[in-house]
Amino acid sequence: MRVRRLLGLALATLAFAGMSVTASSAATAAAPQVSWADCKYGGGSPVKHSSGYWYCQGGTYNGQRVYGSAGY
Repeated sequence: MRVRRLLGLALATLAFAGMSVTASSAATAAAPQVSWADCKYGGGSPVKHSSGYWYCQGGTYNGQRVYGSAGY
C-alpha cells in the first residue's frame, strides 16, 4: 500500500515538472523582438509596417519586431 502511494506521488511530481517545462518553453516562444540599435548593428534597417509596428528588414534580425523609444 505504501509503495502505491509513493509511486503515485512520484508520477504526480513528474507530471508537474513536465507541465512547468512546457509552460516555460511556451513563454520563451513569444514573438522575437529586437532593439532599434541591435537591428542596425546586425546589418538591418528598421521599417514601419502597414500595421503600424516597426520591423527589422535585412541583416541578422530580419523580420523581427523592433521595440524602443527611437522607433516610435
